[in-house]
Amino acid sequence: MIHLRRFQYADLTALHRIDQICFPPGIAYSKAELRYYLQHATSFTVIAETDSQTIAGFCIGQLFLHEGKRLGHIITIDVLPEARRQRVGSLLLRAVEKHFRKKEVESVRLEVAVDNEQAQRFYQPMGYTRIGVIPGYYGGKLDAIVMQKPLTGDA
Repeated sequence: MIHLRRFQYADLTALHRIDQICFPPGIAYSKAELRYYLQHATSFTVIAETDSQTIAGFCIGQLFLHEGKRLGHIITIDVLPEARRQRVGSLLLRAVEKHFRKKEVESVRLEVAVDNEQAQRFYQPMGYTRIGVIPGYYGGKLDAIVMQKPLTGDA
């Protein structure tokens, strides 16, 4: 059974370890970068924990304003390999989207590496569509696909 909870500073080391497992060098965050996003005033982080209080994954979302509109940005969603295909990612993403809806966010964006087909297949049925590409987004070498999901009128 998976339980969701908010981030606590004591989680930082475990979340950094999970991020290093989930993403290759150049995409995984340094501990300082991860700390920045986790502690940013506009960030919201959800932790997925097992009954034994083992962290199975996490998702960081960040709220921002652009041309007077409230928008959301998924910074990262990390699920340990052994917890994948058990709806952990879906629970995390929906929890962050729910938080964004409460904050009257109009849409959510995220970036995914062009070679991360598994993640692209995960986001599409969740309502995210491809809206562009950012050349060299990851380390100046790997392109990112930008995906977006409208939240207005979405239940």
